[in-house]
Amino acid sequence: MKYLSGDFLAEYSRALNECQKEQDAIDSKWSKIINDLVEEEVERLEDTIPVIFESGQKVRDTNGKIGTVKSTQVVLNVHEDEEYHGKKYGPNKFFAIKNELDEEAVTCEGMLRMIDVEFETSEIEKDWGYDTKLSRHYEDELEKVDD
Repeated sequence: MKYLSGDFLAEYSRALNECQKEQDAIDSKWSKIINDLVEEEVERLEDTIPVIFESGQKVRDTNGKIGTVKSTQVVLNVHEDEEYHGKKYGPNKFFAIKNELDEEAVTCEGMLRMIDVEFETSEIEKDWGYDTKLSRHYEDELEKVDD
């Protein structure tokens, strides 16, 4: 290095590595606590949010494609988007829910139940060996198809 001593750089690097290890341990501990809370709430919501689309039911998406419902589940994601915002630490790893607007954001305006639909693939996808594909939708993106 041109200006900084080797001793300084070694100690600086050691301190940062030690700090990162401690931060990772703290983040891991609190992620487990938050994830357990979310899991309990999802179980409660599964029992209270009505199922609009049943497995095996035919539906049409917003593009007019017809598929078959494979499953429905409550999805509650309280994690901040680190791919978009960059690496987060501590409480910043999680979306703060302090008022009704925050709750609306986290619950996608109450659309917590996601529907997994199986669609037939395009000819190009079939050439690659895929006969069907699964995609996840909000209920307002689908409509029931009468057989």
